Amino acid sequence: MVADIWYPTENAGGVTVHYLDTMAAYRAFGARGLRLLLGTTGAALIRSGNIRTHAKERAPFDHRLKTSPVIFFSHGMGMITQVYTTQIEDLVSHGYTVVALTHPYDAWLASLQDSSLILFEKKQREAAGTSEEQQITYENKRVEWWAADIRFALDQLAYLNRKESDIPFAGHLDLSRVGAMGHSVGGRAAARACQLDARIRSCADQDGVVMMMPFYPGPDGTGMKQPFLLFERDRITPPTDEELKSMGMSRQEVETLVARLRANRDAVLAATGGSYRVVLHFDSSTHMSFSDLPILQASTNAEAALASRVLQVTCRYTLEFFDKTLRGISAPLYEGKEQLNYIDLVRRYPKAGNTKHR
Repeated sequence: MVADIWYPTENAGGVTVHYLDTMAAYRAFGARGLRLLLGTTGAALIRSGNIRTHAKERAPFDHRLKTSPVIFFSHGMGMITQVYTTQIEDLVSHGYTVVALTHPYDAWLASLQDSSLILFEKKQREAAGTSEEQQITYENKRVEWWAADIRFALDQLAYLNRKESDIPFAGHLDLSRVGAMGHSVGGRAAARACQLDARIRSCADQDGVVMMMPFYPGPDGTGMKQPFLLFERDRITPPTDEELKSMGMSRQEVETLVARLRANRDAVLAATGGSYRVVLHFDSSTHMSFSDLPILQASTNAEAALASRVLQVTCRYTLEFFDKTLRGISAPLYEGKEQLNYIDLVRRYPKAGNTKHR
């Protein structure tokens, strides 16, 4: 497993880190592979070397902060952590330490310290079957692995934080305030880790649902003790006649199914230590709007500007959720005092009376 640790630093000199290790990407996939991930425009921008992060390796920890809350981040299936740099840097700029995990075999590419490369594993996924049910079963198993990755990484971070060493963040991590978040399958993994590990105090799932479910309840209907955020896109408009025909269902059948799935989703969100459901405007976004990809892949300035605005909104809602649940800071976006553009709904689910871990 690979963990990239981003932490608040002094405003030190030095060269900022490249956005992406293009040499590793070229070794694994060549120019064509880079274009498939980032798009033609994005690949050209990355290759130019003009896109860099705001990070500097091993810079001194920010002396103004005694400690920093920690958030674990898991990428989407087949993605890499680098395409979530904007979200990660935004959290770090507000005083959080973010541990961005790369889950080998499920990431587009994992580059290990010894320079060996692990590519996305397709054979097992294809062998699991091609039906929707078979793919859900396969991904459910991967979610368990990823949740174990998060918990293992937390164990190792606790060790590093206690150990006296030259690691700049050692001794500065507040492991009494730990959160977990992720996009797509990574969001489901973050939720599962919360169910399994009480050390994680708060978790956020960005558009990671299966049949509208961000996580599965226990046999007795319990969910998790921690506060939870489901930040998703949800299509409000009904399907067209053509779409109904392709699904082989009548309009009544679809409406009945959707109503049942929504009831199940609301039930699990109500079985937490207090949760929120935030809905991103469907027509202004895509599943990847929680990442940098829509900006990198934009073919016009207007597309890039819209993608940037939407990403800024996702950053703000995510930040305020963790500020509220890990730091106890006032969060206007969740208190009904403010609502940003591109958001259709903010719904609160009170803390459940019984939220035992299963």
